[in-house]
Amino acid sequence: MKIRIGIDNLLRLSTQWMDRRLALFTNASGVNSSLNKNLNLLINAGFNVVKLFGPEHGISGMAADGVNVPDDVEPNYKIPIFSLYGKTRRPTSEMLEGIDVVIYDIQDVGLRFYTYIYSLAYMMEECGKRGIKVIVLDRPNPLSGKIEGPVIKKSFESFVGGYGLALRYGLTVGELARYFNDQFSMNADLEVVAMDGWKRWMYYDDTGLLWDTPSPNIPSLEHALLYAGMCLLEGINVSVGRGTVHPFKYVGAPWIDSRKLKDAMKATSHPGVEFRERDFIPLTSKYANEVCHGLEFFVVDKAKIKPLELVLELISTLKKIHTEKFEWDISHHGANESYHFDLLIGDDKYRKAIDEGKSVQELSEMWRTESRKFQELSKKYWLYSE
Repeated sequence: MKIRIGIDNLLRLSTQWMDRRLALFTNASGVNSSLNKNLNLLINAGFNVVKLFGPEHGISGMAADGVNVPDDVEPNYKIPIFSLYGKTRRPTSEMLEGIDVVIYDIQDVGLRFYTYIYSLAYMMEECGKRGIKVIVLDRPNPLSGKIEGPVIKKSFESFVGGYGLALRYGLTVGELARYFNDQFSMNADLEVVAMDGWKRWMYYDDTGLLWDTPSPNIPSLEHALLYAGMCLLEGINVSVGRGTVHPFKYVGAPWIDSRKLKDAMKATSHPGVEFRERDFIPLTSKYANEVCHGLEFFVVDKAKIKPLELVLELISTLKKIHTEKFEWDISHHGANESYHFDLLIGDDKYRKAIDEGKSVQELSEMWRTESRKFQELSKKYWLYSE
């Protein structure tokens, strides 16, 4: 059975906003359950879309990771496009002038370091100041309603982590908007157009929907599942396969001994995943155009895999077997001499614990209580049952 997503329900149920001046905040993932583009659907239905906003990677979803995107004009309807990953991360007064309603319709991946959710939060804050209504068209959390990982600490907040979120927060983007609005007193006039049929146990491949690629390096659900842990590797001096056919499935560096790494990892126990030796050449990001040696990962059971624990084991293992080559990264993504790993995981105690030789079991125990507390807090924002 195919679930019905927010854009489908807006077009089916709501005509009250047709006479308002609308801004659509979206990207290439903004299609309905039949893969029709949301902008075309809204305009054909009679909605008055006067401005467009785009997040990281641009409204087309084509720009590379971390690359600033300029403002533009939509070619078919000549509607101005304002980038919120260019000169500014927040919409300005000029950008929001002449708008009654902002409609947000972007596929999320359910992970704290994914920047789209901060663009949503900033939009809600700015609209709350100006009395502009925000409508979020809900979409599935592709990783289900499962919550896992540390809650970010205030002193480690950045554009890859903030707002008191657990690393894997288990909310749909509509539920997340409700959390933002209430917990941080954004005062946005918020409406969520909910889905029909989604349950918290569902992963994306349980929804009946075709995979809605949200950004260039998340081409499938398997990549999204691995990204839940592999993104932390951007905090050390390895390639995560950006610029290959399998970002976040390939992990390597010129200095890694693939066989030694595989044998060391095979000696540990990590359910739901298999891996093999893999050589590759990333075309972008770290070690671009260099031969990297490492591993390729395969998700064999989406419900059993624990990507966060897997990657912490991988980092600890790399540090042990390649002590002289291993480095914590302080430059990636504008970390500004901070440890990028700390910004991604939300605290410095995990990096320090790895340096001290703590086991993965000890590391995972460090977030158990705060993860449970976040789960209890988040329940008041649920729109869907288990």
